[in-house]
Amino acid sequence: MSMDAVALPSLPLHTYPGVFLPLPSASWVRDVKSWDFDLCYAQTTTLLVELGIWLRYAKGIPLLCVNTTHLIAAYDVLLPEKISKIKAVHTILEKLFRRPYEKFFTYLYNQSDGLVVLSEGLRDYWQKLGVRVPIYVIPRTIQADIFDRSIRGNPYLKLLGDKVQGLRLLCVGRHTREKSQDRVIRIFARNILSACPEATLTLVGQGPDTDYYRRVACQLGVQDRVFFTGEVPFTDMLEYYSYGDVFVHASLSETYGNVLGEALWCGMPVVAFEDGMGASSQIKHGVNGILIQPGCSSEEQEQADAVFGKAVLQLASSPEARASMGKTAASMAKEHVSSANIQQRMVDAFMGACQHRARSNMDSARMNSPFYQLWLKWIHFGTWISLSLGLFLLGLLRPSRVDFRKPHLHPSLYR
Repeated sequence: MSMDAVALPSLPLHTYPGVFLPLPSASWVRDVKSWDFDLCYAQTTTLLVELGIWLRYAKGIPLLCVNTTHLIAAYDVLLPEKISKIKAVHTILEKLFRRPYEKFFTYLYNQSDGLVVLSEGLRDYWQKLGVRVPIYVIPRTIQADIFDRSIRGNPYLKLLGDKVQGLRLLCVGRHTREKSQDRVIRIFARNILSACPEATLTLVGQGPDTDYYRRVACQLGVQDRVFFTGEVPFTDMLEYYSYGDVFVHASLSETYGNVLGEALWCGMPVVAFEDGMGASSQIKHGVNGILIQPGCSSEEQEQADAVFGKAVLQLASSPEARASMGKTAASMAKEHVSSANIQQRMVDAFMGACQHRARSNMDSARMNSPFYQLWLKWIHFGTWISLSLGLFLLGLLRPSRVDFRKPHLHPSLYR
């Protein structure tokens, strides 16, 4: 068994090709002697965190959890589109899924020695729910070797052809419902194009809803102004950010927008909806971008879309304002999310977790009890298996028709 990477048995989550749910079905996983760490750093999107909690109680190993996904905001994507539009379904899921989920993960985090989150909004969310362990806000850094290199040729020249001279709006991300690219297309068609007919909207990425987004563009009559690139190599994204004019972002489910961070780092002004999470922590309104209240009701959302479009048009009318905002965006990003800054925050979190564990005064005699060890296995591995099986079955409700994994496009991520 390699000491660098350990592969656990797993089940596929069919809604997201390439995502697997790890399981403790192999006997060596449940053997406490197999594991000897100074600290466990546990991503809690899956129930793999139960392994870290088990090791904390079984061997006294410090556990630092990390929560990067606001699953409550994203569960809607697991539902078939027709079902997701039924309000009664969401009311039921609120009671059957959201509240138990929040209580369960609050309970898990309080059994750890600290929690890492990506934004202040997510920190406040968990604190309000009762998480008592230290919470560390550590955003993602940017790969400087990719985004600080020399800029190459303009990709829009080939993509847009004779439309390249107009305002170039850019939206980047996996094409799936919670990312709300369909809302971006509607805003572009209804609130931007009439006032700026030379504008184009480029959508970089692909996913299970790509065909749906193409249909939306056709239904709105803007298919000749909306361009779909498909998946673009990560190493080529600098050019899309650098030669674009305004980055537009409508998702309300991001705990931290990777593409927002990249756009800001590259000096691209951003217009986004205030989400109380990622975008709200990454964008300072009027300084490095513009934040718009998203609205709740259909009427409020229509009004918000109009305000969003107006903000884009204001930036479109002033190249000087775009340049100034972009320069500020790049400066702020390189100050707040540089690799040195993030590395120091991580060191502080690791040290804090070890100190928290040392203060916990866990009973070493109890750890050596075989009955206690058996009870720990039953509780933690039983929960892990049962909930993972439930997620696997939920993923069958809306399987992706196509496997969109193309790791060969992103060599820097697989070095």
